[in-house]
Amino acid sequence: MAEKGGIQVLIKVFGGIRDKAPSGPLQVTIPSPGRFYDVLRALERRVPVLHAALVAGLESGYVSALLNGRNVLFLGGDETPMADGDTLAFLPPVGGG
Repeated sequence: MAEKGGIQVLIKVFGGIRDKAPSGPLQVTIPSPGRFYDVLRALERRVPVLHAALVAGLESGYVSALLNGRNVLFLGGDETPMADGDTLAFLPPVGGG
């Protein structure tokens, strides 16, 4: 699972921001104990274009971040604790009719 002293988080990206992510599974390793902001920092180093799109989307409210299916905003925002093996999904609003 995680490298010594770190935790691995699986990143999933959906909607219009998906084209900014590399193909295939995207995992980042963050320090332990880890927080949501650590994942964003790791993405900034690893995939800067994706990071920029995610941060812009999160700040504007266009993108939601779900940690294991629960919105990060309701779990502690940037300070939300992350655990080894967590899945973090970034999605734009869903609409249709």
